[in-house]
Amino acid sequence: MSKLTDNIDKARAASRERFETARDIASESTVVAREKMSESKARAAALLGDGREKAAESVAATREAAKKAAARSEETITNSPLTIVAAGAALGVLVGALLPKSKTEGKFVGGAGRKINETAKTAYQAAKDASRDQISEMGLSNDNLRNQFKDMFGKAIEAAKTAMAAAQDAVKEDNQGKK
Repeated sequence: MSKLTDNIDKARAASRERFETARDIASESTVVAREKMSESKARAAALLGDGREKAAESVAATREAAKKAAARSEETITNSPLTIVAAGAALGVLVGALLPKSKTEGKFVGGAGRKINETAKTAYQAAKDASRDQISEMGLSNDNLRNQFKDMFGKAIEAAKTAMAAAQDAVKEDNQGKK
């Protein structure tokens, strides 16, 4: 029986030794995992902060571009109001011409519609002539006005593209941080 007892004692000692080794390995693995999680959390926080900063910068740039575009629009309206009125009248005439006429409309307001149409054409021509006169007095040309409008709309589009790109970058960085 003593041989059996010795074997049991040896098996217990070996089991304890293996258990202690496994516990040490598990403890070391836990420490390493916690360190890695801490590093990942710090990287994610930094990426999120950078994304927010870039988004804020883009929003500020977009606001500034919008303010400049509004100031230019206001300046254009102030300097040549008749041009704006003529453009609005032309747009109104164009929209009116594109809308379909109904039978009922022709029956009840056909004569009045013709009078309104003639009056609108006369008003449009008067506005057009007045705006040409004012433009000539100011020394502006059609090309110059077109270039101003193109420049204003081009800058507004660029501001929108910049904001969109910044938003996309922020989302990408945020998603990468989550992985």
